Amino acid sequence: MRFFLLLFTLFSLSFGVVSIAPVEIGAKPGTSGQVNASFQTQRGNTEADAYSGGVKLQYDDNASYVTWGELSVNYAEASGVKNTNATYAHLRYIHTFNDIKNINWEIFAQSETNQFTSIQERFVSGGGMRFHIKDDELGKLYLGMGAFHEYIAYSTTVDKEENNLRGNFYLAYKKAFSKDSSLSYVGYYQPKLNGLYDYLISNGLELQVFVYEKIYLSLKLSYLVDTKPAIGIKQEDFSQVTSLVYKF
Repeated sequence: MRFFLLLFTLFSLSFGVVSIAPVEIGAKPGTSGQVNASFQTQRGNTEADAYSGGVKLQYDDNASYVTWGELSVNYAEASGVKNTNATYAHLRYIHTFNDIKNINWEIFAQSETNQFTSIQERFVSGGGMRFHIKDDELGKLYLGMGAFHEYIAYSTTVDKEENNLRGNFYLAYKKAFSKDSSLSYVGYYQPKLNGLYDYLISNGLELQVFVYEKIYLSLKLSYLVDTKPAIGIKQEDFSQVTSLVYKF
């Protein structure tokens, strides 16, 4: 209970972080977390500002379950014109299946907004199974599958509200190097169950490099595809974010 109270208290202080590395039961026993932030300011011939950051907290009982949540905001403007304004929140619970650590069941809920994809509110909730299928010197590999309910309210009058059921299939990978530096990847395929032509694909790649004590440098690349976005919105999005991360 104290974990969730702390999580929602920090919501007002957080500002995006979207986790890419898979969370493992027993990897960090007890309460842990991270805060990251990035910003860019340009003045003179170019007038621009960009800010992103977030907070993540998790609790690991070191035996059968781990629960974690994250919150983030991304904002940017150029020449006084806003061009990025998005929020993201995610909460997930992962538990061993019949005490088998390599097989887990999980439930999750997620909320997000994005002014520039016309998403006034998107809320998803669902669950599934996760299988730890590889763990050696080449890295750790997870395969997940399940389903979720999706509600979308658009900020335009021409796009109707949506209530969808989607499948959820993902591949997650992590390779750790010396000094806690790591390379992580996660890829999702999320088709609409009653219309497979309507699907979401997301790919995220992150390199975290140890800097000093609890500080890391993070380089993230993401590529998203939505085959049925709001009217007038492009199907593809690409982003690159470099930020500092403080872990505790």
